[in-house]
Amino acid sequence: MPAPKLDPVRLPRTQQQRRDQTRRALLDAAVESLIEVGFTRTTTLEVQRRAGVSRGALLHHFPSKAELLVAAVDHLAEMRATEMKALAQELPPAVAEPDAAPGADARTDVVLSLLWQCFSGTFFQVAMELRTAARTDPELRAVLTVAELSLRERIVAQSRGLFGAAVAEHPGLERALDLTLQLMIGAAMSSVLHGDTSGLDVLIDDWKALFPRVLEHGAAAHAPGKKLKGRR
Repeated sequence: MPAPKLDPVRLPRTQQQRRDQTRRALLDAAVESLIEVGFTRTTTLEVQRRAGVSRGALLHHFPSKAELLVAAVDHLAEMRATEMKALAQELPPAVAEPDAAPGADARTDVVLSLLWQCFSGTFFQVAMELRTAARTDPELRAVLTVAELSLRERIVAQSRGLFGAAVAEHPGLERALDLTLQLMIGAAMSSVLHGDTSGLDVLIDDWKALFPRVLEHGAAAHAPGKKLKGRR
């Protein structure tokens, strides 16, 4: 006679686990609301309703709407960073042609493609909602500005780990990445308006070809005792 199957023992959740679960439910609900109904209609009461938590639980984690929504963007960014880390395992080696400039290799092209993917889908839609709202909301602008500076630092740090050594250690990398991000933000906003990314994908490919020169330009801009033409 076979032994009866026993249900696995379920250990009670710790207080910290319950807090983490509540926080995650609130962030997921905030993202869902921003996508479905936009910033104006994403109130703390709406997020509380979607998350199925008490008012006290929401205020414990996020005392203001601005803090809640900025945390939602950060939540999405962390998820995207995890995805990119997993994809990094499949990156091609950073092998360039003899005498090629840093950045002129297949690995750099793929990393730039991964960055471009960050500006499509949920992450960028939510970020754009908050950027638009921050123009006339001083509280949101103050919180979002700090959060975006932190996000920029994380993107730079993660990118160094994705690029090959020649690019990761290049003195012009941060400036080149800043230019890359500004280009992609503008391109992504155009795609939201027009709904067609085919022409933008071509522009991103053009940027990949220019990236080695942008690296060198960035390095020259920061070289001691040197000035670029047109800069004072």
